Amino acid sequence: MAVLKICRYGEPVLRQRTKPAEYGEIAGRLPELLRDMWDTCAAANGVGLAANQIGLPLRLAVIALPVGKDQVRRFVLLNPKIVGKAGLMEEDEGCLSFPGFFAPTKRYAEVKVRAQDEEGRHYELSARGLLAKALQHEIDHLDGKLLIDRVAPVDKSQVKDHLKEVVRSWDKPQSNKAGQKQNGKA
Repeated sequence: MAVLKICRYGEPVLRQRTKPAEYGEIAGRLPELLRDMWDTCAAANGVGLAANQIGLPLRLAVIALPVGKDQVRRFVLLNPKIVGKAGLMEEDEGCLSFPGFFAPTKRYAEVKVRAQDEEGRHYELSARGLLAKALQHEIDHLDGKLLIDRVAPVDKSQVKDHLKEVVRSWDKPQSNKAGQKQNGKA
């Protein structure tokens, strides 16, 4: 069990498209990696976390969707792909790689995703609302796209100064060692 360093805006790994993962090649290390990702996501009060946010260019993400008081529904997304989408919504959105930064973001209101679970089984998931937003957000990470790429052009000029302030408030950037472990919150 470990809380891992979360890569922040500006670290190159966040802009890299992740590589598909062969389940058989990662099955042995997947349980520990998933535990670390769940711990890291929870410690940062996040809804989701993509592997490249912890420095691993692996097509893997986790989502912990709040479903009640102190309860979450967990999703493992190995090699996820959006295969259907409908409607639009716009809401403020944040990101663990942009601590303290929120911006209005346009997303599809409904999505259908194909992925594999922690045992390598293929599945499809249809989602609306927060889960749809989280799925799109994490898949964007895996494709090298960031929250700021989804902000409407009109809003980008309004949030630019705020983003600069948020970035200035962060500690000095840490090294980008893949899967570097740290004690405490990211």
